[in-house]
Amino acid sequence: MSDFIGDLTITLVLTIADTDHSIPAGNVKFVDLALTPYGFNGKVSFVVSCEESPDALFTPMTTLNDLIEVSLQVQSYTTDTDAVISPLILSGLVTTRSFSEQTLTNILKTQTFMLHRHYHLEFADPAQVLWKQHYPCDLLTDTTLTALITAHKSEKINLLYDWPDVLNKTYPVLTLSLGAPGNPASFYDYLIWLVDTNNGVFSYDIANNQYSLSAVKSQIGTVQSLDPLEVFEYSVNFPEIHRHQPNVLNAYSESPLNTAITNAAVASPIRRDYIQRYPIAADMTARVTLETARLKQYLHEVLVSYNNFQMQVTPPGMLVDFKASSAWNASLFVHANTYQVRQWRLVASAVKQELTLDLNNSYSRYEMQHSLVLDSKAELNVALPPYVLPVYPFFVEGKIVSEQGEDTDASYQFYTDSDTSVNYYQISIPLWAKKNVRAAYQSNMDTGQFYFPPYKNARVLVGLGFDNAFIGDFLDWGSGTALPMDSQGNQLVMGKSTTSQNIIKHTYVDSKPELQIQRTDDKDTELLQFSTGYIILQTQLEEDS
Repeated sequence: MSDFIGDLTITLVLTIADTDHSIPAGNVKFVDLALTPYGFNGKVSFVVSCEESPDALFTPMTTLNDLIEVSLQVQSYTTDTDAVISPLILSGLVTTRSFSEQTLTNILKTQTFMLHRHYHLEFADPAQVLWKQHYPCDLLTDTTLTALITAHKSEKINLLYDWPDVLNKTYPVLTLSLGAPGNPASFYDYLIWLVDTNNGVFSYDIANNQYSLSAVKSQIGTVQSLDPLEVFEYSVNFPEIHRHQPNVLNAYSESPLNTAITNAAVASPIRRDYIQRYPIAADMTARVTLETARLKQYLHEVLVSYNNFQMQVTPPGMLVDFKASSAWNASLFVHANTYQVRQWRLVASAVKQELTLDLNNSYSRYEMQHSLVLDSKAELNVALPPYVLPVYPFFVEGKIVSEQGEDTDASYQFYTDSDTSVNYYQISIPLWAKKNVRAAYQSNMDTGQFYFPPYKNARVLVGLGFDNAFIGDFLDWGSGTALPMDSQGNQLVMGKSTTSQNIIKHTYVDSKPELQIQRTDDKDTELLQFSTGYIILQTQLEEDS
C-alpha cells in the first residue's frame, strides 16, 4: 500500500445530551477508518483551542455519561468547481475517549492559561457499540426471530427485516443464553452466529445508517467506474478452495441416514460431517437443504491501493468496475468483471503535526493510506465479523404443568403437536411470568422399563436450547415421598393424592427390614406387610363418623 499526500475536508460533529459540537476541518489531526459490509470502526483526533473562548466540549466530555454520537464526513478538497465529489458519510457512537492538555505558564507561577486540548476518540457503528455490551437471558414462546430481535433493539439501531423464511417462522420456544455462566457471547455475537448458521446476510448501509437482515446480498446503486488516475496498483487473489465432502448425518436410531452433498472440487477422503438427531424427517431434509446452500466456493478478490483519495467514494456494498477510460486496458483480467466493494480503508495523519497549525481552516493536508478490497459481483459468500459461539443449553427451574384432575392432584399430562404428532410436556417457568415451554416427552434418566412421567407442579431443572427445552433433572421429592432418616427407608409413591394412591415402602424396624405394599382409595385401604416372623394382609373400610 502506498503513502501519498492530499487535501481533505473532514467535517466532524459530536452530539452529547442533544447538543451539537462542530469541529472545524482544520482541527482534525488524524482519522483511521475501516469500513465493511456489516459496519465500521474509526478513530479520530482533533484539537480544541481555548485561547479565545472556553472549551465547550470539556464539561460534557468529562462529567456526562451520555451517549456521544459521531457524524463524520470525509471528502477531497479541490478548487475545481466542476469536480463531481461524493463524500463518505458516517454516523456512529463513541466507545472510548481521551485527551491531553497544553497550558502556558505566566511569569507569576500561580497563574496558568489553557492553550488547547487534543482529543482522541474511538467510535463504531451503533450495533457494534450497543449489542456488544448486551448479554441478556430471555425466553419467548410461540414467537418469531423478528419479535425476539426487535425486543432487544435499541432506538439507535435502525434495522430492516428481509428474510421471511427464517425470521418469520414461528417457534414454540426461543431463548437467549447470553448472561448464563460460561457464556462469553454478546447479543452481537448471537446475531452474527444466527446469520452465519442459517446462510443469511447481515449488512449495513453506511449512507443511511441502517442495517438489514436478509436472505441475499444487497448491491448499492449503479456501477461506478474506478478512476485510473487515483489507483496506484491492484492485485488479484484467489482464496483457498473447499476440498471437503459435506455429509449430513441423522443419528436417530429409528431412521439413521447419511446424506452427501455434492462438491465438484472434493479431494477424497476429506470430509465435513454435520451430525445430529432428527426424529422428524422434515428437519433432516431442511438441514440438507441448508448445508447445500452454505457450500459456496470463493471466487477471486481484488486488492486496490490508491495514490489519491477518491473524489467519488465507493463504500462497502457499492458496485464498481475498471472500465472508466482507455487507461484501463481491455486485456486486463479485471476489465471484464463487475465488482462489489467489501472493505474500504483510510488512514490519514495531518502533515503539519503542530497542534496549533491549520486551526479553524476549511481543510487540511494529510499523509494517507487508502485502499479497497473488492469481491466479484457474482460472489455468493457473505462477509461477516468474527464472533463467539453462544453456549447452549442453559438451565432454569420450572414446574410441570398438567390440566388433568383437580388442582391439588398429582396428575401428569402430555400434549401432542398437531403438525408433527410428537408428544411433549408443558413446563411453567416462574422466572419469566410462568411462561409455558415445551419439553420432550421422554424417559429422561429412566430406562424404558420404567414409566414415571413427572407429576403436576414437580420442580424440575429445565435445559433451554436455542429453540427447544428439555428436563435436565428433578429437584425435590414428591409430597409424602420422603421418609425420616432413622427409618433408612425407600419408598415409591404412585397416585394422585393421599386418598388415591399406591405405596411400596421399605424401612428398617428395630434394625430389621420391613416391606409394605399399601393401596388407598378414599376410605378403602388394603395393606400387605412383610416383617420378621409374620406377614400381614389387611383390608379396611373406614366408616363415616
